[in-house]
Amino acid sequence: MPADDGKAGDDKKQLNVRISTELYKKLELANEPKGIIVTKALEKYLEPDTASAVSQEYVDALIKQLTVKDEQIAALSRQMETKDEQIMERDNTTKMHIAQVQTLINQLDKKQLELESAKNKKWYQFW
Repeated sequence: MPADDGKAGDDKKQLNVRISTELYKKLELANEPKGIIVTKALEKYLEPDTASAVSQEYVDALIKQLTVKDEQIAALSRQMETKDEQIMERDNTTKMHIAQVQTLINQLDKKQLELESAKNKKWYQFW
């Protein structure tokens, strides 16, 4: 890279740095000129942090997903409440049916006892 000689269109500066031998060997193996590789690496290193913008978009997407999940949970909770009410109604109906069946069984037992006692009466006992 040429030194800055004060030309109006030349906005480049020379940079002299020391790098490790291992890194220099890798740089020599590359097909592009060293100046271009170093320039690209520095541009990439110094470019504005786009990770925060990406992460904000990611956070916004996650918030949207959480909102959808919250709505789904609320809907499922309402369904559960409805099902609980239906179960309670069926339970009450079943209890009423059981009570009615028990009443009928008691009435049948009472009638059966009356019939058995009527059979056991002697022919001259009318009451």
